Amino acid sequence: MKIIIDSQQNGQTGENQKIDLNYTINNQNDKYIIYPRDISYYVGYYNITTALGNNTVTYYNGTTTVNLTLSDGLYSLASYFNAIGQNNNISYNYQDYNGKVKISVTSPYTFSITNSNKNLLGFSSTQVINLSAVSDSSVNFLPYKMLYIHLKQINSSNNYFNGTPNDILARVPVTTDSFGTLVQYRFELPYASCLINTTISKLDLSITDENGNIISFNGMPVFYTLEVDSKCKFLSYK
Repeated sequence: MKIIIDSQQNGQTGENQKIDLNYTINNQNDKYIIYPRDISYYVGYYNITTALGNNTVTYYNGTTTVNLTLSDGLYSLASYFNAIGQNNNISYNYQDYNGKVKISVTSPYTFSITNSNKNLLGFSSTQVINLSAVSDSSVNFLPYKMLYIHLKQINSSNNYFNGTPNDILARVPVTTDSFGTLVQYRFELPYASCLINTTISKLDLSITDENGNIISFNGMPVFYTLEVDSKCKFLSYK
């Protein structure tokens, strides 16, 4: 049985979808499993927000200290410095061989590495850059490590994440694509998950980070193709 879900068509947010089935799945005899065939989404998550606490930039322009608040959004290294708007006096050089960044300023300007931006820019501690400085590690503009797809109707007693029962259906990598980019993942050899031992008339899907926090897609759609099958047809399942 193939189930196709389109958040844009059902009028729900991509990160939280509750789908009423036009039929029921009678799993009282514990015979059915479910697995993803493909998951597609338009990039809608942000990496700089007030909630994340990484949206402030501090620099000195020779006259006053400027505390700039960036709008919530999905930024790259380039768009981050473009948003600061001081390219003639505050510049960067990305080192693609190690992922680090060199930040340079023109006197009398200074640029502050604060608790707000040190993780983004790869610095281990706060400091004020008077001339130039190279980050301690690679820049990190990925907002999350992975996207975790949860299905409430999974039998969590047969499904584990880091040794703990859970309802994770799949996980997909976070990309560095820009906002609104279509990302598609197809599972050629998916692992199946057992469904709960009851009659199922709806599916509840959600997307979280590795800590179980719901990831907002800010109105961008998410699409699923799921397959429900009997256990005897599937040799390997969770």
